Amino acid sequence: MIKTNLPILFIKNHEIFPYCETKFEFSDINFKKTISLSENIYDNCLVIIHQRQGDNLENSHNINVGILAKINLKIDMPNGNMRISLKGINRVVVEHIKEEDLVYEADIEIINKEELDPIKEIAMSRTLKKSLDEYIKLTDTNIFDNVKDIHDIDKLTDIVVNLLELDHNRKLRYLKEKRAVKRLEMLLDDIEYEKSIIKIEHEIDLKVTHELDKSQKEFYLKEKLNAIKEELGEDETEYLILEEKIKKLDAPKGIKKRLEIELNRYKSCNSNSPEIGIIRNYIDILLNLPWNKSSKEIFDPVKVRESLEATHFGLDETKERIIEHIMVRHKTDSKNLPILCLVGPPGVGKTSIASSIAEALNLKCVKISVGGVNDEAEIIGHRRTYVGAAPGKIMSSIQKIGVNNPVFIIDEIDKMTKDIKGDPASALLEVLDKEQNDKFVDHFIDEEFDLSKVMFILTANYLDKIPEELRDRMEIITISSYTEYEKIKIAKNYIIPKLKNEYKIDDKELDFDKKTLTNIIRCYTKESGVREFTRVLEKIFRKYVCLKIENKELINPNEDLESFLGVIKYQNSNNMINSKGVVTGLAYTPYGGEIVKIETICYPGRDSIKITGQVGDIMEESINVALGYLKGNYKNFNLDIDFINNNTIHLNVPNNSIKKDGPSAGITIVTSILSYLKGKDISNKISMSGEITLTGKILKVGGIKEKLIAAINNNVEIIFLPLQNKEEVQKIDYIYKNKLRVVFVSNYNEIYNILFSVKDSMSNKEK
Repeated sequence: MIKTNLPILFIKNHEIFPYCETKFEFSDINFKKTISLSENIYDNCLVIIHQRQGDNLENSHNINVGILAKINLKIDMPNGNMRISLKGINRVVVEHIKEEDLVYEADIEIINKEELDPIKEIAMSRTLKKSLDEYIKLTDTNIFDNVKDIHDIDKLTDIVVNLLELDHNRKLRYLKEKRAVKRLEMLLDDIEYEKSIIKIEHEIDLKVTHELDKSQKEFYLKEKLNAIKEELGEDETEYLILEEKIKKLDAPKGIKKRLEIELNRYKSCNSNSPEIGIIRNYIDILLNLPWNKSSKEIFDPVKVRESLEATHFGLDETKERIIEHIMVRHKTDSKNLPILCLVGPPGVGKTSIASSIAEALNLKCVKISVGGVNDEAEIIGHRRTYVGAAPGKIMSSIQKIGVNNPVFIIDEIDKMTKDIKGDPASALLEVLDKEQNDKFVDHFIDEEFDLSKVMFILTANYLDKIPEELRDRMEIITISSYTEYEKIKIAKNYIIPKLKNEYKIDDKELDFDKKTLTNIIRCYTKESGVREFTRVLEKIFRKYVCLKIENKELINPNEDLESFLGVIKYQNSNNMINSKGVVTGLAYTPYGGEIVKIETICYPGRDSIKITGQVGDIMEESINVALGYLKGNYKNFNLDIDFINNNTIHLNVPNNSIKKDGPSAGITIVTSILSYLKGKDISNKISMSGEITLTGKILKVGGIKEKLIAAINNNVEIIFLPLQNKEEVQKIDYIYKNKLRVVFVSNYNEIYNILFSVKDSMSNKEK
C-alpha cells in the first residue's frame, strides 16, 4: 500500500464516495485553512473523514477509514462562504492524526483494489444490475443509466450507493467497508428491502383505487390516508383532540380557517417527514395565543397613586405624569396616546415603576430586553421557511403571558444596534405605532394580531442613543439620579424594612444611623440608583444573620462598618489639586455623575493632536472642534500659532478605564489646552460642562442633576453650565443651593474673560 501524509477535512451530513463528485458550501474558518493547505502544498488532495451527528473530533480519531479526494473546483462566495467540488478517488487507512492550530493532518495508506476472478466479478455485477433493473421499473427512474457499462464492482458499488436513496448512517457503513464484495452483498439486501416497501405502497394504492369513485377526489385522499394509517397501525386520537381545540378556540374566523387548513396538512403529512414537526409547532402556537383573552382592568386612581408611593420614594413629577397617562387612557379609551418611555441611569427604578403600574391596574406584566438586538427577526419573527424559525420576542411574550392586554415593558431600547441583518428599531416601530399595531403581523405567525390593547412602557439609560424614529413617537419621562438624602430616605423607608422582613430580623436590631448610611453610600457604592446600595445592605444582613446562628458576638455596623464590608472601596473625593493643563470637567456615566480630569501637554512632533484615554467617537470629535476653535481664534487668545503648528498637543482623559463619550466636554477641553499654553493653573474648585462649536457658542448638555451631585460630592465650588440649561437647573436648585455657585454662559469668551483675564471677577455673573 502507498503511504503519504495529507490534511484532513471532517464533514457531517455529506457523503463523498470514490468515483463520484460532490459539491458543498461551508463558512468554517478551519475548513478554509485546510482547503488552502491542500491547494498550496498537497496538489489539491486531502482526506475526508465522515462523522455521525453528535460525533466530536475525539470520536473521529478512532475512525481508521477515510476517502482520498481531490479538489476540482473552489469558489469564494460574496457572503464569505466557500463552495467546493470534490472528486472521490479511493478509500484510505487513516493513522497518526496530528493537529496544529485546529488544522488536522494524518498519515494514510491507500487501500489497494481487491483482486477478484474476472468471471466471478462479471457475474456479481450482472446480479446487481438485474436487481437494479427491477428497482428502476418499480420506481420509474432513470438515474442508474450511467452504470450499464461498468463491470468493475469496486467502482459500480460506490456509484450505485451514491445514487440510491439511503439514510446518512447507512451510507457511512458503505464508506467504511473496504471490501467491494461485501458492499455488493449489502446493496442487494438494501435494494430488495426498498422493492418490498414500494410493492406494499402499490398494493395500498390499488386497494384504495378499487374501492372509491375516482370523481370524489377529497374522499379518495382521506380513504388513502386511512388505508396507510391502517397499514401502519396508527389512530386519529391526536387529530380529534386538535380538531376539538380548534372548535373551542376563541379567535377570529380567519384564524380558525387557517388552523383547519394547517390541520389538514398535518393529517396528510408523512409521519417521517421533517415538516410534520414544523406544522404541529405552528398549530400549537396559534392555539395558545390569546386572540380574544384579556385581563379585567380595575381602575382606581387612589390605588395607583398608593402603589407608586409604596414602592418608590420621591420622583413626584414622574409619578404625576404616569397617573395622568393612566387616567386619560381609562377615560378616553383612545388608541392615540403616546408610548411612555422612562429614561434614567441604572438602578433608579424604571422597570419597577412599570411593574407597580401593572399591579395597581390588576394587569399582567411581561418584560423583554432588546439590548444588543441587531436582527429585526428577533422582534417580528422569522419566516417559517427558515430552519429553526420561531416567533419574535413580542409574540412569544404575549403567548407566555396568556392575555392580549398586559403591561409590556421593553427594556434597553437605547442599546439596539443596526447592521446587515436589519434594523430592529424600524421593526419595533411597527409594534408601537398605534396606527398599525392593531393589525400586527409576526413573520412566523403570518396572521394579524391586535396589539392595540397592550400598554407598552419603554426604558432606556441614554436619551441621545434612542433611535430617532422611536423617540419621535414616545413621551420621554426622565428619572434622574437619587441624591444622597434621597438614598438615605429610600434605605430607611423601603430597603431596610424589606430586608428585616426577608431575613427575619427584629425591628429593634440593626438600626442604621444616618452617618453609617452616608458612609456606605460614599465609600462602598458608586451609582445613580440604589441597586448596589441594596446589595451592600444585604451583605451586612447576611453576615449579621450568620453571627446570630453561630452564637458569636454581634457587631454593631454603626460602630464597626469595616467588619461587615471590608476596606473602603471608593474615596470620598477624587478631585485632586489641578496643575497646569489639568481642568476638572463633569461627565454622565452609568454610575451617575462623575468628575473627569482633562490633561494637556505639548511636545515637538508632527501630529497636531494626540488623544489617549478611552475616548469615544463623539468626544474625539469634540476634541477636534475645540482645537479648531482655538486655532481659528489664536489672536483673540494671544496664542503663538507657530508653536501650536510645530508641536503635538497631547490630550489625555484618565478615569478608571471607563469609556468616555458624549457631547458635553467641549469647553473643558478648550480650557485645558489654554491652561497649558498660557501656563495658568485652573483651581480644582472650578468645574464645567458644555459643548462648544467652532464659533465658540456653548450648547446644551444632559445629565445636569447627576453632574451637580458629582460637583457637590467632590467639593467643587463654582461650575460653568450652558445658558440653555438654566431653566432645567433652576428647577432643581434645592440640590445645590448654598453649596455651589452656578455660572451660566452662552459663549466661550465669557469663560475666558473670567478664568484667563487679568480681572478675575465673577460679581457680574448670574447664578
